Amino acid sequence: MSRIAAIGGPGPMASSSPFPLILALLLLVFSLAIAAPENHLVTQLPGFHGAFPSKHYSGYVTVDESNGRSLFYYLVLSERDPAADPVVLWLNGGPGCSSFDGFVYENGPFNFERGSIPGGLPKLQLNPYSWSKVSNIMYLDSPAGVGMSYSLNKLDYTTGDMKTAVDAHTFLLKWFELYPELQSNPFYISGESYAGIYIPTLADEVVKGTQKALKPRINFKDYDFNSFVPFAHGMGLISTDLFEVFFFGSFMRNDRCHK
Repeated sequence: MSRIAAIGGPGPMASSSPFPLILALLLLVFSLAIAAPENHLVTQLPGFHGAFPSKHYSGYVTVDESNGRSLFYYLVLSERDPAADPVVLWLNGGPGCSSFDGFVYENGPFNFERGSIPGGLPKLQLNPYSWSKVSNIMYLDSPAGVGMSYSLNKLDYTTGDMKTAVDAHTFLLKWFELYPELQSNPFYISGESYAGIYIPTLADEVVKGTQKALKPRINFKDYDFNSFVPFAHGMGLISTDLFEVFFFGSFMRNDRCHK
């Protein structure tokens, strides 16, 4: 006899007891809460020996069934509190640069050392400054044709910024279905370089999806904007006055304001 059946107890009233149903619902909720796809679990990487400080997942999410268009991701769960820490989407730019560039050289969980012999594999060491110390960070190769993302229809490799944003939003909706335990976590979008185009266009799609009550609901909080303001100022795209308004919040550093 299963435990659920036993809790109802013997006798003619057992079938009317609410406890088996309640327990069954609790078990269902629990199973949904830990629904991370185990077939996406990464347990080892070449060049690294030892246990990962947190769980890693990687795989594909199909964003267009008819054309076989699928986007590749790599997720590093937070080393602190993955159930509560934010989910951060990282996008490299280019356009055409794999977000694995950020994983390998910037904010990922490892530092790389050159191989001991010419042509040998690099050695991996834990990065003490990895963003995974405080967040669940996910690296996405976008659009199809970048990095390990692909399409069975070669025409998809001719794309644009808006199509990239729509695909990335579709990816997120399906991705959060794979990871329902992360749906309530605060969600942020970050990146660099041409991601200055990818990020606001994707953020717009996410906001519009929320307004349309698309499910699952993405708990979108913000996107990385401050890093692009110094870039725009350094490239001469905005004036120093405007830079100081955005970056410092006032004109207090401008002598003309004191006249």
